[in-house]
Amino acid sequence: MWIWVMQSVPREILEDYKMRSMTLEFRRECTQSDILESMTSPSSKEIGASNHKCVSTESHLQYIHLLRLQENKTELVRARTEWHLKRNHN
Repeated sequence: MWIWVMQSVPREILEDYKMRSMTLEFRRECTQSDILESMTSPSSKEIGASNHKCVSTESHLQYIHLLRLQENKTELVRARTEWHLKRNHN
């Protein structure tokens, strides 16, 4: 299921950031013949201070994901991912 969620993550995020966490909320099952839609959008929730240091929103990102049936838009999975800028990124 997580691979379907990841299909709609922007390529530059996959290249420049490392996923730190993923939370999945399963809502319904699907069958092998179902056609799914995978959608991703940036979360409006900012990540706050960590260890009393201000965390840049450019180095820490959150995304909200949705998997749903294409035919009737029934939600199958909601997910949230947190991303950190890769250390070797300039």
